[in-house]
Amino acid sequence: MRSEHRLVLDFNTIIRAKIYFFLKKSVWRYIILTGIMGIILPMYGTHPVVSAAIYFLIVMLILWPLQFYSAKTMQKQFHFDALVTFTQEEIIIKYTNKDLVETKNWNWVKQIDLKKDSIWLILNEARPFAINIPKAKLQQSEIDFFIAKETSRYKKG
Repeated sequence: MRSEHRLVLDFNTIIRAKIYFFLKKSVWRYIILTGIMGIILPMYGTHPVVSAAIYFLIVMLILWPLQFYSAKTMQKQFHFDALVTFTQEEIIIKYTNKDLVETKNWNWVKQIDLKKDSIWLILNEARPFAINIPKAKLQQSEIDFFIAKETSRYKKG
């Protein structure tokens, strides 16, 4: 099985990845943190749950503009535009904006997260990074390939 896709790192893809990681990992931390704050430091005259909700809203009002600013900054720093070919053994990255071809093995992908509308490839990088491939752009055989790849990775450990 061979599957080739053009992947471009732009503001839209960066912000989607940031939202994905936030919902996957961070949102629970913020809910717990603001819940504790609501109990320990309730706002004057409000119920702790109401205080926690207000704290959460304040944190989100601070966090989301920072996420957008970070995505804009990353868009300017990274110029990723490549044809990525997925095979059973490797991942071949042919950059269209520079004369470079990289070959990665599947250890480069830390996790394959199969969602309703898309497939997320979480990369094994120091800085959290993910590739999103909408299922609408894939044939059923390609979707089955990623499902089988994740299943085999899960069985191995």
